[in-house]
Amino acid sequence: IISVKSRMGRKSTVKEVKDEPMEVEEGGEKRNVLIMQEERVLNTYDDDSDLPRARRGGKFDVKQLCKDIKVDIVREQDERLLLEFDLLHVEAPIANALRRVLIAEVPSMAIEKVYLYQNTSVIQDEVLCHRLGLLPLNVDSREFDLPKEKIVGINEAGVDCDEVPTPDPNVHLVFAINVSCTKKAKASEAASEPHELYNDSSVYSRSFEWMPIGDQKERFAANPPRMVHEDILVAKMRPGQQIEALVHCVKGIGRDHAKFSPVATASYRLLPFITLKRPVTGDAARLFQKSFSDGVVEIKKKNGVDTAVIVDARRDTSSRNVFRHEELANSVEMGKVKDHFIFSVESTGALPAATLVIEACKVIERKSRMLRELVAASLAEFV
Repeated sequence: IISVKSRMGRKSTVKEVKDEPMEVEEGGEKRNVLIMQEERVLNTYDDDSDLPRARRGGKFDVKQLCKDIKVDIVREQDERLLLEFDLLHVEAPIANALRRVLIAEVPSMAIEKVYLYQNTSVIQDEVLCHRLGLLPLNVDSREFDLPKEKIVGINEAGVDCDEVPTPDPNVHLVFAINVSCTKKAKASEAASEPHELYNDSSVYSRSFEWMPIGDQKERFAANPPRMVHEDILVAKMRPGQQIEALVHCVKGIGRDHAKFSPVATASYRLLPFITLKRPVTGDAARLFQKSFSDGVVEIKKKNGVDTAVIVDARRDTSSRNVFRHEELANSVEMGKVKDHFIFSVESTGALPAATLVIEACKVIERKSRMLRELVAASLAEFV
């Protein structure tokens, strides 16, 4: 037992605890957890807690492992673009693989080549093209093939190409934009704002017009390709300035460029748990409530006394502010369940977030099959 001065500014006595796997009881089932103390976290390593579930009679059974994995949909909102779900009974590497595949390996469509005919705005050509490439497109990338040939951007002299390459209906989407800023003939004398004085002083994503090629008009008749949002500001212009361009969109993955990432965010956190070791009442209960995020603790009457009650530990951000108060530090145990991941996925708009999760699982399955085939082929060499 040693006495130390904590970062919170008070002296405290700390008992050295051996960092060993810890378990808590939850509904009659033992759960592998992290234990959060004032200045450290115990039981952080991976002890293969998913393997015992997959063993039957001492033999590993992958079917049993998959059977124990559980997914609970918590909420889906904003036109199915935002999804929150729980992934249970897997280790962190599996959850992290799903997150990384969502960000970097699920394909989507994005503007790849911009053929500028005219740009007299104050934005340089390179900056304008970069802005256009980041515009999210509302189109299902599963309807297109990945480009197999390099798109020629310059001619033999090292300058811009002489003519626009012929697009492939199965590979490309084509959009056109042609906006010119002019003065309003009947603008009010009291007008001072650009939109009151000029026509098309601001160029928005709604200015792009889809140009069907091949059989695309029939293929996408029910859901024509378009920008996800029509009010994204692209540039500002003044009379006499013009932007005219043709853009080619292709299928790609976020590993090659961030513009191909189909998600705005894809993250996870572990499910928190908070256990009261003793009743916290009166003024201490109100201080205890303020030490946690909103909705985690409520004050309820028990035998006529205000008492702190944990109502929703899921809302907690694990700030550990409660440990700042010496009178409360020993009244609570905090931690996180190691095999309960709370996922949050926000789609950029091309596909619903749930569909993106399914596509990510398909990518992981395909990579797993490929790895198994490579391992089998390597082992066959030694037989």
